[in-house]
Amino acid sequence: MLFFNSVLFIFTGQAAWLNEFFVLLVIGLVLLLFRNQISRGIWHLVLARFRKRNHEYYLSMRDSLVRPLGLLLPALVFNTALHQVKVIPDPYFTFLLKLADTATAMIAFWLLISVVTAFGLIMIKENQDKEAKTSPGAISLLASTIRVGVVIVAVFVILSFWVKNLSGIIAGVGIGGLAIALAAQDSLSNAFSSLMILFDQPFEVGDWIETSEVSGSVLSIGLRSTRIRPLDQSIVTIPNNKLASAVIFNGSLREKRRVDLTMVLPWTLTSESMEAFRQDLIKLLAQHDKIEPGSSMVYFSELPLTGAKLTLYYYAPPGHDEMIKVRNDINMSILKLAEKHEISFQTDFLYRLGQDASDKPGL
Repeated sequence: MLFFNSVLFIFTGQAAWLNEFFVLLVIGLVLLLFRNQISRGIWHLVLARFRKRNHEYYLSMRDSLVRPLGLLLPALVFNTALHQVKVIPDPYFTFLLKLADTATAMIAFWLLISVVTAFGLIMIKENQDKEAKTSPGAISLLASTIRVGVVIVAVFVILSFWVKNLSGIIAGVGIGGLAIALAAQDSLSNAFSSLMILFDQPFEVGDWIETSEVSGSVLSIGLRSTRIRPLDQSIVTIPNNKLASAVIFNGSLREKRRVDLTMVLPWTLTSESMEAFRQDLIKLLAQHDKIEPGSSMVYFSELPLTGAKLTLYYYAPPGHDEMIKVRNDINMSILKLAEKHEISFQTDFLYRLGQDASDKPGL
């Protein structure tokens, strides 16, 4: 009886939807047959900026996006055509609409995830080529977070096609999610702190860092914690939320390293002898190829009873090993100058490093 009424409905001239259905059906078939060519043409226009700047990046992005867009366009048209049909009785028609909406939504979210993935990979490649400060791990973590968010939204959108009381489910999930969030508060805090560290980059893997609690070389930066190897070669694991709020001294980022030296000249020397020794020291530091030009200074800082304190400082290369070599070279040259001027230093120690120049390997 339902079928007879449907046929009668068509032939009574009230089936104007039929023309629209066939037009959309033809358009959908054309889009389906030429989906790859049409999708490439669209991405050719959308990704024009990448195409002009780096053709290799453009091809890498386009190839991963052609298929989902090529399927989404005919799916949208077929879904629209199905909504025009008036002859299929319920509940079959409603079920078909739900299936069509679900399939279309899945393809749309597949395209969205592909876009996030493609742009994330391109950003990582560009940062590596340009040696940018943004960490590849930070970009990857952000892209993964966005993808997880897209999947969650997709689940709720698809559920809305099949479940009437979706608000009740969302409320229940919200309460459960709140309980999980409270239970995993520390883990979530560490995850967000890891994202902050990766983007802000106060340090990177391989850097020597120092905090109030630990100092050492950074081995890895994870989602929950950062692993550091101190001087004793053990491994210290620090939660990222503590590192994110700590004051961090990164010795690996220094561009130069200051070295200080204090000598005590005996009062048996004449002022002319002391000044001649000082001038020779100035020439020594100025002629050394590993010392930054114009960064050194030699002067009499104090005049105690023990003798005249002659202080000097200079800036050596930032690397610890190279700094040690320069310091040793300057030290030996000073001893030779002292022998030349017949000077005996009146102090228990000759060489010391300033407060900003530690003997730690990374500093």
